[in-house]
Amino acid sequence: MLRSVTFLAITVFSFSCIQTDAQSVRKNFVDAEVDIEYRHDFTPLALTHGTHVLIDRFHDTIYKNEGPATGASIMLDIMHRDGFSIEYTETAIDDATLQNTDVLLIHGLPNDEIALQNGGVFWKSPLTEVELETIVRWVDQGGGLFVSLSHFPGGSGARPLLEAFAVKFRDGYLYSKEYPSFTDPDNGRCSHYFGMSTKDGTLNIDHPMLKSGLPVEKVDYHCGAAIFRNLEDAILPFPPGSGNFVNGSISKTKDNISETSDYYAGMIGFEYGKGKVVVAADQGMFRDFIFTFDSGDRVYITITSPDNDNANLFINMMRWLSPKIDVDADAAD
Repeated sequence: MLRSVTFLAITVFSFSCIQTDAQSVRKNFVDAEVDIEYRHDFTPLALTHGTHVLIDRFHDTIYKNEGPATGASIMLDIMHRDGFSIEYTETAIDDATLQNTDVLLIHGLPNDEIALQNGGVFWKSPLTEVELETIVRWVDQGGGLFVSLSHFPGGSGARPLLEAFAVKFRDGYLYSKEYPSFTDPDNGRCSHYFGMSTKDGTLNIDHPMLKSGLPVEKVDYHCGAAIFRNLEDAILPFPPGSGNFVNGSISKTKDNISETSDYYAGMIGFEYGKGKVVVAADQGMFRDFIFTFDSGDRVYITITSPDNDNANLFINMMRWLSPKIDVDADAAD
């Protein structure tokens, strides 16, 4: 069953590069639906692992609102069926908040926009120094952290946290000429990767998160930003020479500033002390929206798509992050 969802502007993360100017080559967003009865077909873990997941609802994450509009119903269903217990925090993150927590999810963390007296805008991370140090030390002691981000300012509030883990975050619009914009092929500067795979070097199946998990052969990644750390950390590496643009389209009246790199990634994962961290720069890759465009195209965003392995990727990620699950031992069983 599909249910239509009304979005505020801030909730349409994956297609924030959509243009509304009337041009024949462009596709304009019309409607969003949630497949609330979708159930991913997988075999849950047989062992009772007791992994406790804490989801941040104190900050302005996607979970600030409840219900289908979060696009998180399938993620929650998968975690429940795979033996994870879930709790939300509506208070600042400190040692007491993280007590008995195995995996922390921070899904979207925009900067606070503060208007100053003389017209300036102060973009300030909502994370306090206490929260930052608490999270980093908790991961070092064995916690698992998943951070999912987006374009400025939609994920930029997490920058201090990423820097603490030596992760570099480019919060513009990731573009590669091999993968043009779905919504604006001529002028769009935000790529839509329908089918990242080993064939084009955009899926690293040798990463520890994937080596012993469920099969992942194809991943959809729509209009994201860029991150990088160490070469071996990349789970979804972008093609060499990919660009990171300030805006999601090329303006005819002014330049669109960009930089390029051979080492950008859309998703990375690494061990840190006794713990693990996964960072993704596309907030939509595990959500359950179906977007409709004026062209008639219906696009899965993206975990319910019958033509990708995003759901298996999510399962592998959660199992890998848990300090209570030995993925290698479970694969052997």
